[in-house]
Amino acid sequence: MPTKNHKNIKTPNDLRIILSRAINMLMLDQLDATTCNSLASLSNSMIRVLQMTDLENRVAKLEKYGEETGTENYSPVVSDIQSKIRQLRN
Repeated sequence: MPTKNHKNIKTPNDLRIILSRAINMLMLDQLDATTCNSLASLSNSMIRVLQMTDLENRVAKLEKYGEETGTENYSPVVSDIQSKIRQLRN
């Protein structure tokens, strides 16, 4: 892939764009299948990282809100999110 179009992957949509381009390049014989397989593997890892980061940010916001308002008794919501983070890490 051309490096001049390099873009940091910050959202699932960024990843979608890159994968869409790779698929098109594969179909046009501009990219080999081995490279596409590597991209697919890296993409799976990246989407998990993006999901985990999103959940961690949400938990941090909830914790900050609880500290600021004195309403830290929202444990069912936080517990659910924390359990999802643990699942993503495994």
